[in-house]
Amino acid sequence: MTNEANEKPADKAPREPLWQRAAVGCLRFVIWVIAILPTWLAYLIGDLFAIPWFLYWSLRDRAGKRSSGYWSNTRIGFREGSQLGAVRPKRHLWRWSRHIGWMLVDSCRMRRIDDNNKDKHWILDEYPPIQELFDEGNGLIFATGHVGVWDISGVIGALLGLPLTSIFRPSPLPALNRLMSDMRTRTGQVVVARKNVMYTLKKVLRDKDAIGILADGGGKHSAVVAPFLGTAARSVATPALLHLATGAPIAVVACIRVGRMRYRLRLLDIIKDHGTGDREKDLVAITTRCNRALGEAIKEVPEQWFWQSRRFRHRPPGEVLGPDGLPPLVSMGGEEFVRDPVARYRSPKPKRTTG
Repeated sequence: MTNEANEKPADKAPREPLWQRAAVGCLRFVIWVIAILPTWLAYLIGDLFAIPWFLYWSLRDRAGKRSSGYWSNTRIGFREGSQLGAVRPKRHLWRWSRHIGWMLVDSCRMRRIDDNNKDKHWILDEYPPIQELFDEGNGLIFATGHVGVWDISGVIGALLGLPLTSIFRPSPLPALNRLMSDMRTRTGQVVVARKNVMYTLKKVLRDKDAIGILADGGGKHSAVVAPFLGTAARSVATPALLHLATGAPIAVVACIRVGRMRYRLRLLDIIKDHGTGDREKDLVAITTRCNRALGEAIKEVPEQWFWQSRRFRHRPPGEVLGPDGLPPLVSMGGEEFVRDPVARYRSPKPKRTTG
């Protein structure tokens, strides 16, 4: 008998449970319905989505004592000396809730944006410098954040002819991942799951293509601490790492909603040729610039950021809270962290044990 005869057939990928496929099928139907509705009616549904969100945050942790959430983040973000200033805008909670509802509608209706109508939906007066930067032939790193309608930014990037690869956080439901991938890749964007992607991203940049990264996050494993909205925060250093590794410039951008299915591309900063040879200081300095630029976008549209996030939850070790119970304010120039870089703010390494 031949070896082929002895080989067992390859295992097929297991099918998702019926309830998962049914749930994602229903979601796909809802997205289709919202996409075909008249614009005014679709966004009226977004207003209805906003009401329970508004009521929930009106009642939850109004004193801001938790380590994350709307009230905790607004206490940190809106205070004297911060990048946003001391005054939280009037009706901010409702305007933010409405943004969340409208953002869901934006995602459902992005399938309606194509090459023929992109100028109807997008204000692209700040795009030419981005095209010039890409045409230099060194690849391009887009650093954006959870401000505005970031999920649609990849759609317009691909429509403008950029060979764009973006990172996404996968869901535990494979069927949902397929749905979201179908929506995001329709115009030519490539999406990759965020786990262990550095090799892939470096290859994309060495091929002189572009990548997109959500750079306003950070968790307990983030090695770099840099100021964000005037407060020290563990920060995503991937744009800085890739810039130093490949030389590709960074364009800090945001896609701001200015109306119903009407958006504006904002170019907030361009970072190029930033390496000085001191890797630790360079990582902090570049990340600080990204954070500062994204903070300016939040300042422009303070209701269009993810105020319920865990952005300030993980604190640097040894930090002393102020009399108001909040983390201390720091300069948005990041001088404190550049002079005494990330090592002081890294979590201590666990001691090795034997036996």
